[in-house]
Amino acid sequence: MVGLPENSTAQAPQGPLGIGAIYNLHAGNDNPHSLIIRQAFIDLPKLFSKNLSLRLGRFDYVDGKEVMYSNPKVNQIKNIRLAERLIGPFGWSSFLRSFDGFQVVYDRDGYNIHSIATHPTQGGFENNAHHSMPGIDLYTLTGTFKYNKFLPDTEIRLFYFYYEDDRNISSTPGQSGLDQGDIQINTIGSHLLKLFKTNSGEFDFVLWGAIQDGEWGSVDHRAWALDFELGYHFLNLPWKPWLRTGYYASSGDSNPADGEHETFYQLLPTARKYALFPFYNMMNNEDFFFQGIIKPTKDLLIRADLHFLSLNEKNDLWYMGAGPTLEQGGIFGYIGRPSNGMDDLATVFDLVVSYTFSKHVSGTMYWGHAFGDDVIESIYPGDEDGDFFYVEMKFSF
Repeated sequence: MVGLPENSTAQAPQGPLGIGAIYNLHAGNDNPHSLIIRQAFIDLPKLFSKNLSLRLGRFDYVDGKEVMYSNPKVNQIKNIRLAERLIGPFGWSSFLRSFDGFQVVYDRDGYNIHSIATHPTQGGFENNAHHSMPGIDLYTLTGTFKYNKFLPDTEIRLFYFYYEDDRNISSTPGQSGLDQGDIQINTIGSHLLKLFKTNSGEFDFVLWGAIQDGEWGSVDHRAWALDFELGYHFLNLPWKPWLRTGYYASSGDSNPADGEHETFYQLLPTARKYALFPFYNMMNNEDFFFQGIIKPTKDLLIRADLHFLSLNEKNDLWYMGAGPTLEQGGIFGYIGRPSNGMDDLATVFDLVVSYTFSKHVSGTMYWGHAFGDDVIESIYPGDEDGDFFYVEMKFSF
């Protein structure tokens, strides 16, 4: 990376002023570089039987995409609205995240059982992304009843994640200190994906939820999150408009002094999947959104989102980030800024234009504008609004 902004971190509570400032905080200079082995693994595809496989080494794991299909609509919904909510490779960042350990998969025609035991690597905003983080243990077990096998046009997935973090980093978000213990969190959840075909198009329905218990330092951890979404794809109209709406909510901590930590913890996600303008994430968050997707041509896709964001608990913090990025060094991986007793965060408009130039070349342009509300205005009184713009080209061979 070249030319990261210097002197771009303000005093608390404003903190790092943008993504470039976060990269600079990790690297300690404005021109970081690194050589990273992202994946290096051995596959044993038929271990004892044709249905059982084993992977050993360094690999990617994408929560929610253990099973994919030949149906492009199902894959698209899984990719943009189910995958990487809690665990992912931090794919929008420069240095990404990998997982060191093993993966076991048992796959049958109607169902799939998937499990990993790993340590995540550093990465994301940290240029020294080659190193593993042995202070974090991650174990997963998922069971997927495959689409259109047990129930018509339906996929059901159950998951259990165990996350333990004993890095002993004291500068952590939230009101409960971790100097007297580790993070140990059990997450149990499920998702349901359902399609309903009609004469003029197709309904889609998504339900996702998770509950957590465990320990947050010296106090108990109890939290929850829920997402409900509904869409309709007009297949007989020009440009085939696909309109969707949904509501997501996750718990916050209503009382930091009651001996219980209630902020939903997002583990190791790819936050930008659900926050294209990534100044928020899925912790202590409520997100009521509308989404529209059109395809004027087979190579051109235009997507627009409108998000109405608020905090679930005004006595908790405004969180951002995508999980731990550093084994040592005082950076926890999530940023928490004060709510100042308010809960209205922002209204965000997202616009994505993607074009496929050829089999090997594609491009994406994104622009997002945030209309900051009370929480942001109380921290940034000069200008509570924000913009984020980028252009990306992808070459594949």
